[in-house]
Parts: sequence; structure tokens; C-alpha cells
Amino acid sequence: MKFLIYFTIATIILFFSCNKNTKPTTFYWDETGCSDPWLDFYTLDSFTQEGQYLSIEDFLSSENIELISVTHFYDSTKAELCLACFCKTGKIFELIIPKKDKGKINKLGINQFDLHFYQ
Repeated sequence: MKFLIYFTIATIILFFSCNKNTKPTTFYWDETGCSDPWLDFYTLDSFTQEGQYLSIEDFLSSENIELISVTHFYDSTKAELCLACFCKTGKIFELIIPKKDKGKINKLGINQFDLHFYQ
């Protein structure tokens, strides 16, 4: 009976310690007119949503960040009515990555326009 109790406790501890770093975390990026860090990774002939998602994945992969999924939504309160490259379009990308890559993504995208990934 003691063995069963110890085995159960050890299994629970092992399960929670292994899952700690595999939980996903969500980051966001406000799309800009032409200052997004993945634009150099766009390889398709025509501009499509699928191509944009692939370029985001390629960019993050080049930074050794695993992308679990990417989606987007529109927030009109973030749209800026200007034509500069750093102006926000209102489109927000939602990136889900493993928790282990959180530190890597926090270091990306910060530039003179204060564009960055955020939670």
C-alpha cells in the first residue's frame, strides 16, 4: 500500500514538472504599414493571408522560436490614419508559442518606433 501511495505522488510530481514548460503562451503584434519584422520572409508571388502566416512562421523559426498557431483579428481603435511604415493598420496577430520561448520573443521587434510583441 505504501508503494502505491509513493508511486502516485511521484507520478503527479513528474507530470506537473514536465508540463510546466510545455504550456503555450499568447503574444500579440500590431500590424504596421511596412515595419513588420517578417516582411523579408514573404516568398509568395501574391499577397495572401496564408503567405503572411507562413512568413511569420519563417521569421520566428529563424529566431529559434516555435510557432504553435497564428491568427488575426481587427481592432479599429488601434488603426492609425497615416501612411508611414510604422503606422498601425488595426490588424492584430495572435501568436501562440511554447512558454519556453517567451524570453526569446520578448527580445524581438523592439526598434526606434517602439514596435514589439506583447501579451
